[in-house]
Amino acid sequence: MVIEQYSPARIADRFMIQDLMYRWCRAVDRLDKQGMLDIFHQGAIDSHGPYIGPVEGLIDWILVRHKPIAISSHFIGNLLVEFVTEDLALVESYVRTIQQYPPEGKAQLAQLTGGASGNPEAATDMFTSSRYMDHVERRNGEWRIARRDLIQDWKQLAEVQHKALQPHEGWIIGRRDGQDALDLARRELKLSLTDR
Repeated sequence: MVIEQYSPARIADRFMIQDLMYRWCRAVDRLDKQGMLDIFHQGAIDSHGPYIGPVEGLIDWILVRHKPIAISSHFIGNLLVEFVTEDLALVESYVRTIQQYPPEGKAQLAQLTGGASGNPEAATDMFTSSRYMDHVERRNGEWRIARRDLIQDWKQLAEVQHKALQPHEGWIIGRRDGQDALDLARRELKLSLTDR
C-alpha cells in the first residue's frame, strides 16, 4: 500500500510532528519535566548515548545531569518526515546543541563526550551536531514519539575565556528554573507550560 505523503491530512500531520520536535527543544532547555514527558508515548524507549532505556528514566537523568548547566539551547534544523502508515512515521531531525558547563559540571560533560571535559578550572562550551531518528506514532489521535535514537555526528569543546554576556538592568536573560520570560508570559496568558 502506497501512503500519500502530501495530502492535506498528511500536511497537517507533518505540522503536528514538527511542533512535537520544537516542543521537545523548549521543554529540555527549560527543564520542563511534564513538557518532556508529553513528547513521548508512555513506555517509549530512548537511546541517548550514555542513557539507553525508558524515556521516563531519560527525563529523570536529564533533570539531574542538567542541574549545573545554566545555558542550554537545542535547535532543530532539517526535518524529514516519511510516513510508513497512516499512523506511523520515521522522522529524522538535525539538532544543534550549545551548552555551557561550569567547572563543577565537568562530570556531566564527560558523560556526553565519552570522557573529554576540557580544562577542569574553566567553564566549557559544548557544541554538538546530532540527529534524532524517531519512530513517531499516532495513538488516540495524538502524534508522539514511540522510539528515539540519538545519532551523534560531531562535538566540539571550547574553553570560555570571557563571559561575553554582561547584562544591564532591564535585560531579559534566559532561565531554566520555571521563571523564564516565556514561562511567565504563558502563565499570564493562562497557557499551560505543556499546551500544544
